[in-house]
Amino acid sequence: MSSAKYRGDPTLGPAAPSGPLGDLSYRILEAIPTIVYVYDIQKGRSVFQNRRFGELLGHPRTLSGMDDWNLFIHPDDAKRFSEHRATLKRIAPGETLFWEYRMADSGGQWRWFLSRDVLLSCDDAGAPLTIVGNASDITEQKNAEERQEILLGEMRHRAKNLVSLVEGIARLSQPKNRPDVDAFIDVYMGRLKALLRTGDIVLSSNLRTADLGDVVEAALAPFQREDGASRITVHGPAIALPERTAGGIALAVHELATNAVKYGALSTPAGVVAIEWTLSPQGRLVMEWKETGGPRVSPPQAEGFGAKVIRHSVAHEPGGGITIDYRPDGLFCSFAFEIARARP
Repeated sequence: MSSAKYRGDPTLGPAAPSGPLGDLSYRILEAIPTIVYVYDIQKGRSVFQNRRFGELLGHPRTLSGMDDWNLFIHPDDAKRFSEHRATLKRIAPGETLFWEYRMADSGGQWRWFLSRDVLLSCDDAGAPLTIVGNASDITEQKNAEERQEILLGEMRHRAKNLVSLVEGIARLSQPKNRPDVDAFIDVYMGRLKALLRTGDIVLSSNLRTADLGDVVEAALAPFQREDGASRITVHGPAIALPERTAGGIALAVHELATNAVKYGALSTPAGVVAIEWTLSPQGRLVMEWKETGGPRVSPPQAEGFGAKVIRHSVAHEPGGGITIDYRPDGLFCSFAFEIARARP
């Protein structure tokens, strides 16, 4: 982008209109701490810009020429501008396009900028002609995000170390020759690690939510084959879950997979599991776990703690309910509840 002052540059636009309103508009454009510009998409150049980047970046005025945008931009971001320019050619009315890039300040440091572009005019054929946008310095926001990521990474690292420490203490504390205690520790640590993996997904999201597909895949990770082949199919739309809901689903899937490996479809070579979910227009999520090809199933005389975990996994959700059906050809489990937020 080329640049020029708003007032008195015949190449990029007229001077500020005379009169009180014109003087006020000029003072506003001069005072706002962002760069406002009009960009000709078809000619690939700015036709108006209220100030030069050099002014915001602290460079001497002698360095703030017509091409200061190209002079100060990071080389990697300059290469990406062609992609953004191609996107601008397809911009639609009411659409806002965002682009982040770095500019060098007078001290040699890279400062982050965010441009927001909207359609201003079209040519006779209806193709985008000009856009109006603004470029804002977001360096402090970027630095804050980086510090947050460092802290979150440290939290995840410490959580994993804590889980390892808990497991180590449990293993060292168990009495000798007590396989029942050893089995209990295995089950307990499996549940704890399922929650930890879900927590990682939540912490990785800016909105502190977890995608249902990611939650299911993480819960199933310990049960997948080492050669990459899987007897578990997963299918459903992307749905953002709050942390509590994600944790409940993770525990339920972990329990179902553990049961399938011990007694169900995954205990035999031919057995398979299909997991599928749908979301109604009214926001009701229905998720099904279906086992086939395993040993013949019969209802247990009494449900164990694992079944209780499954039944209570979404009991706190609005309209939450779970059906566990011990079908002869394989276990079937269905979750249903109302979900507040979903993403396409």
